[in-house]
Amino acid sequence: MTPTCFSLTALDGQNLTAYCHEPVQHLRGGVVIASAMAVPQSFYTDFAAFLARQGYRTWTFDYRGIGESLQGSMRACTADISVWITQDFEAMVQHASDSLDGLPLYVLGHSLGGQTTPLLPSSKRVKGLINIAVGSGSIRHNHPRIRRSAPLLWYVLAPSACSLFGYFPGARLGVLGDIPKRVFFQWRRWCLTPEYLLTGEPGAREAYAQARFPVLGLTFSDDELLMEAGSRLLHDAYTGTELDYRVLSPQQFGLNRVGHFGFFKASHEKVLWPMVIEWLHKQSPQTRYVPTQ
Repeated sequence: MTPTCFSLTALDGQNLTAYCHEPVQHLRGGVVIASAMAVPQSFYTDFAAFLARQGYRTWTFDYRGIGESLQGSMRACTADISVWITQDFEAMVQHASDSLDGLPLYVLGHSLGGQTTPLLPSSKRVKGLINIAVGSGSIRHNHPRIRRSAPLLWYVLAPSACSLFGYFPGARLGVLGDIPKRVFFQWRRWCLTPEYLLTGEPGAREAYAQARFPVLGLTFSDDELLMEAGSRLLHDAYTGTELDYRVLSPQQFGLNRVGHFGFFKASHEKVLWPMVIEWLHKQSPQTRYVPTQ
């Protein structure tokens, strides 16, 4: 199945690049995959195709300034994370929900994508959230190896690099990837706050508490970026809904490594990905026949 590339118009008129992976016949619902910080949508292509084979119309998209949605120089991108959420992510959710004709829409958020889902203006359209490697990025919740160098990054290296390049040159520095300047500084504010976005972003804790969609949280014990305590902090903020939170080790699945990014490897289709499908099938037992074209 070849995904369909299309131009998604953000709520403020900005054009973004997105892809839709269409099931062949039986449609159970839809899934929007929301990317991690600085990770292009192409990283999730294999997993999106897998979801489509299981009956879920699946969308990927790049936030403005990232991947295929980058227009011109990243230096010119003035968006921050709030714009990503309320204009880009929101547009994707609205588009996906409108296309499903009443079938449920889910979000699968990787790291940042899961962190920010409760902040969507249309979060009530979301019928379930799957969090992969979602946790607090606060310094106190960083892996010890990262925690030692974090002050140098946040207080010295990052401000200097952003001033010089006009964006955060993560690819050059070997720290994640390139990130628009205002996105980076909003994220920096969260990471320098003890409870991350829950207290670093106005209204975030309340948005988590008001969420009514069920949540599946999958955290891996060998995550090289985030500690379990930070993951529990965010998931415990879902006080008004059903939470299925799991801390998993690679050894449970006969694997040597999963970490922060490894869940999406195509080689893990038979050992890790079924957890998501089992949860989705429980949430969406109804199917609709879609004739092949």
